Amino acid sequence: MLPQHLKQIRVLMLNDKENLERTLFRLEQGFELQFHLGPNLQGRRVVVHTNYPLEGQQFKRNNFRVLVWSYPTGREDDSDKFCSLDLKVAGSYQYYFGYGDTERSGGGYVVVDPVLHVGADNRILPLDCITIQTYLSKCLGPFDDWPDRLRVAKESGYNMIHLTPLQTLGESRSCYSLADQLNFNPEFSPDGQSYSWADVGALVEKFKKEWNMLCITDVVYNHTAANSVWIEEHPECGYNLVNSPHLRPAWVLDRAICHLTTRVAEGRYTAKGLPAAITNESHLNAIRSVLWQDVYPQIKLWEFYQLKVDRSVEQFRALLLNGTKPDQSKTGGKKGLRIIQDPEVHRYGNTVDMDSALETFVPHSSSPQHIEECCGWLRQKLKELNEEQHNIMHQHQEQVRQCVMYHQTGLLLYQ
Repeated sequence: MLPQHLKQIRVLMLNDKENLERTLFRLEQGFELQFHLGPNLQGRRVVVHTNYPLEGQQFKRNNFRVLVWSYPTGREDDSDKFCSLDLKVAGSYQYYFGYGDTERSGGGYVVVDPVLHVGADNRILPLDCITIQTYLSKCLGPFDDWPDRLRVAKESGYNMIHLTPLQTLGESRSCYSLADQLNFNPEFSPDGQSYSWADVGALVEKFKKEWNMLCITDVVYNHTAANSVWIEEHPECGYNLVNSPHLRPAWVLDRAICHLTTRVAEGRYTAKGLPAAITNESHLNAIRSVLWQDVYPQIKLWEFYQLKVDRSVEQFRALLLNGTKPDQSKTGGKKGLRIIQDPEVHRYGNTVDMDSALETFVPHSSSPQHIEECCGWLRQKLKELNEEQHNIMHQHQEQVRQCVMYHQTGLLLYQ
């Protein structure tokens, strides 16, 4: 803790409706951050909130507290009052402010840089002097061998080691796909041994004190493995057709390609020039044909973005026969047919915004002939929109085909 006369002070001016969430303010531990009112906030009862914790309390991202204003002159003068944070704990913190009935009139983030120490003498390692080497943890082998393998980084002049997650990996074996988010990967423990996080901590401390090196690791929790017990117990935490119905077409496509892969492996497409073993360009061309001739026509992905024309026209006809007028508070008196995407993304689930239809397609009179004529205009437009969705999906399906072909081409080149 620096004496007050030596403390570094940084001033952040608050201005009404100024959102600085995309601006990075980097500060150092030991600095004091002062919030002052800009000209357009003076005279208002401004309240500043922050999630920077009080001394001795744990940081909780959604736990905000109100900062108290200080008055250096002893008078309640907006021109020089301020509220402040004594930045002792490294991390990323949020602030926001408001006045009156407006809780959030602006805000942003501040990052307090850590002070890193290495060596037996606990000397400071400046952030700008970090040289880091990344290791794929799953390739390090038994924990006993780690010092010898990581020594290469030390002898090469690096002062920090970055390790991909050390937890139990999932069935895909991807470095960040975790099957167990809490436990140290048992694969690092040879027969007869059972290493734990305590052993990792001891090794990290050895590197820090004896090698003058620091260690860092990171996890990405949305890379949870498919065989994670946690995701099986809490499926609501993953993408599924309940919490993410917009993925329904993608799920259908994924299942179709999965089934196609199984059938090809069983030799059921040999007669179409697609054997179980894909070894040459003619087999790639056969994949193209099978996708377009067999798979896409069966799954009909375009139907998820189309509507039932007859049903929509009947609804429109009933409104015209009843003399219903468009709600101009919704249309603004502007013509233009609006299609409403089904939020559950069912086949032919889209609907017509009837206010926009009534505003756009207006019969010359209320006679049955003119009403039928108007319904015919709507029918033609809806058919065009359905065809437009079919063409858009055709383009998406071509992209899928290219991705499949690109993947198979890569395998052929690798072989």
